[in-house]
Amino acid sequence: MPAVPEAPSIRFTRRELLRRAGVAALSTASLPALLAACGAGGQSHASVTDSPTTTPSTPGPPSVAGTIDFHSWEGYELTSVAPVKRWMQSNHVTMHASYIASQDDITALFTTGGGRGSYNLSTYEAGYSQLYQHLGIPTALDPTQVPHFAAAYQVFRTGTASTWFRVDSIQYGFPFTWGIQGINYESSKVAPPISYRDLLQPSFKGRFGITDDPVAIVVIGAHVLGFFRTDSLYTHTQLGRIMGFWRQLKARAKLIVASYSEMGDLLASGEIVAGTPGWAAVNSFAADKGDDAVLHTVPEEGGATFCDAYMIPAGAADTDTVYAFIDEAFTPQAQAAEAAYLTQGAVVPEALDLMDDATRALYPYGQVEELFTTSAPLEAIPTVVPAGYANHQDWVTAWQAVKG
Repeated sequence: MPAVPEAPSIRFTRRELLRRAGVAALSTASLPALLAACGAGGQSHASVTDSPTTTPSTPGPPSVAGTIDFHSWEGYELTSVAPVKRWMQSNHVTMHASYIASQDDITALFTTGGGRGSYNLSTYEAGYSQLYQHLGIPTALDPTQVPHFAAAYQVFRTGTASTWFRVDSIQYGFPFTWGIQGINYESSKVAPPISYRDLLQPSFKGRFGITDDPVAIVVIGAHVLGFFRTDSLYTHTQLGRIMGFWRQLKARAKLIVASYSEMGDLLASGEIVAGTPGWAAVNSFAADKGDDAVLHTVPEEGGATFCDAYMIPAGAADTDTVYAFIDEAFTPQAQAAEAAYLTQGAVVPEALDLMDDATRALYPYGQVEELFTTSAPLEAIPTVVPAGYANHQDWVTAWQAVKG
């Protein structure tokens, strides 16, 4: 089986999101290496069995009590999200969590890594939908057991974004968080770029950074050149054209930025006035450094998006508890707290009124339907492609040649 690449959502790992705790971002590896790592027990683990200390938010029936064995991103188990933590405590739900360094870890664990039947909750990014269904990793879900999901934006329930998680009327995942990538800019010094090509103007020469993110590089480049495809099938000639655009940008850029947290630091320090691929969360990263003027925009060509969903792996046990947990994650209170904690987008509109102004301003909630339908649709990760098309490894190799 070919190596499975990273999904869009892990280009800036959850460990980077939680960098306030001093946890460093980890790089991805090929599937063979990950399989070896799984055998060596390389994941991080946590167990949450706290006793109740606060008043419960939405207590459930006695049958909710049980154990959740979670395997995914640190933070996605939501044990640090106050409404969910209170719910777990009041309903006697125990969370055993193991954490990953990339989506590859999940793929490996539930294929040849011996994880089937050992875990009952995980996640997958939209770009992995077809692969995971082919491998039989997620089980078919019962939407009636997650009634709060009915309050999500239509685009996630039955619209364009839903097609990555609901296939032939079968629900495989419940999308609960998302993000978008375009350009971050210092609003006190420059106007929002209307086009990515604005960065080629003399006024930006030596004043912007390019993030080392091969997937976003290709997706944004395809948007700029007018041949973006949600299936991510680009010929080698098209990939070459995409890299040609980024070569032009690199010749005018100040530097290649190693991570999105570093971009926040560079913008806050004044070393750059813009950066792409950007991410709305960079606004928050810069604000942590005292700069509230860093903003994010999606230029007219479009941007890259990601969306993660909860899934119940095939062979899972104690699923009543898991369903109850997932349902709690879609309450407005939980969604608002998740958005603040993860620095990512909520999928339930009723959560907006419960957010602070800074959290609510990170994402264009008034344009969610348009965003996922036209300006920045979700995209596949090209793991196995027909002859003549570039796969993910080709993307990485081509970007490495440009980056130097």
